[in-house]
Amino acid sequence: MFKAVIFDMDGVLVNSEEFYFNRRMSYFEEKGLHPGSTDIHDYLGMSNNQVWAALVPDPEQRDVLRKDYLVYQDTHPIDYSRFLNAGVVNLLKSLRTHGMAIGLASAGIYADIFRMLSECHIRPFFDQVLSGEAVPNNKPAPDIYVEISGKLGVEVGQCLVIEDSSNGIQAAKDAGMTTWAVDQAQYNVDQSRADRIVSGMDEIRKTLK
Repeated sequence: MFKAVIFDMDGVLVNSEEFYFNRRMSYFEEKGLHPGSTDIHDYLGMSNNQVWAALVPDPEQRDVLRKDYLVYQDTHPIDYSRFLNAGVVNLLKSLRTHGMAIGLASAGIYADIFRMLSECHIRPFFDQVLSGEAVPNNKPAPDIYVEISGKLGVEVGQCLVIEDSSNGIQAAKDAGMTTWAVDQAQYNVDQSRADRIVSGMDEIRKTLK
């Protein structure tokens, strides 16, 4: 039925969202500032631009803090290899064995995407990698999924997307793709538009056999 499987990154391949959130909150605490929101739900599945709009409503202050945060981020890096979700490598190997095209479509920036792929040693599995900041409209718009299906050479109806956030699910569904959501019940994420909710990578692998 499917000729391609396309993965989101944060929350799907790597369980990184809580680390990002805690790092942002620590930064604001050290600066003696109050972020626009202290609720992790307001940041799940968001692009960097969307995250910073939620963190700092004032555009001028946002630009200053965002540049300063880049320095803070470099001195407080995430080690993606520690956050790789269980079963990812086995699933990717299985998809390769079955001749599936494999894509990665993340709302994040390329620098983070490729660092994750390198640190987790999974870059060779992916035929195409796309950042939402490289298309006209990031998630929840469908642009990224329409674009990557074209790059993979697979029609949207033959693509399976693995997502977790409501923004990502909306993007994939609006692109016309079957969408499975990795269960994020601990964050109360609205995954109601997904075609199926799965417990993790092993369930996906066993289902696609």
